[in-house]
Amino acid sequence: MKKIYVILIAAFSLASLHTFAQDLADLETFEKSMKPGAELTYDVTTKDKQYKLIVTLKKLGDEITFSWKTTDPDNKSGTVTMTAGATAEAQALSNIFKAGDVKLDKETCLWASKQVTNSISTNAQASLKINGASDTATVMGNTIGDFNFTINGNIVVVPGSELQGGTDPKYTIDILESAKFPLIFKLDIGWTAVLQEIKNP
Repeated sequence: MKKIYVILIAAFSLASLHTFAQDLADLETFEKSMKPGAELTYDVTTKDKQYKLIVTLKKLGDEITFSWKTTDPDNKSGTVTMTAGATAEAQALSNIFKAGDVKLDKETCLWASKQVTNSISTNAQASLKINGASDTATVMGNTIGDFNFTINGNIVVVPGSELQGGTDPKYTIDILESAKFPLIFKLDIGWTAVLQEIKNP
C-alpha cells in the first residue's frame, strides 16, 4: 500500500510539473505574439446584439495604441491610445467603444495597468472603477485561473487572474498573467467580451 501511495504522489508531481511547464511555454508564446500588427478578436455579447470586436495593435510599450472595428450589427471603428501614465497607474477601465480616436490618460482599455497588477499580486485583490474614471471603485477579489484561446491557429492555455466584485451586476474581469502584456482576456460587466484568437501578420 505504501509503494502505491509513493507512486501516486510521484505521478501527481510529474503531471503538475508538466502542466506548469506547458503554462510557461504558452505564456511565452502569447508574449511573442503581442507585437505591432497582431490582430486580436473578441466575441462580444450585449443584451440585444452579438458581434466581433477586432483589435489591431499599433504601438506597444509605456504608451499603447490599437485600432479597432466591430462587425455586424454594430459596425463601428476607432483608435485607442493609452498614455504612459494610464498604463502605469490607472485604476479605471474605459469599456465604451465609441467611433473615432480616443486618448486615455486616467483609464485603460482591454488592458490592466501596472498598479492594478501589482495590487493583485500583493493583496490578491484590486480596487477598480469598472465604468470609467468617474465611476465608484469596486473592490475585486482575485482567484487564479487558466484561460484558453488560439494563437495563429494553435490552442494555448495561459495562466491569469479572475477578479470578481460587485453585486448588481456582479463583475468578472479575467487578466492574463503577463508583466509585459497584462491583457484583459474577458470582461463580464453587464455585457461580455471574450478573447478568442490572436493572429500575427
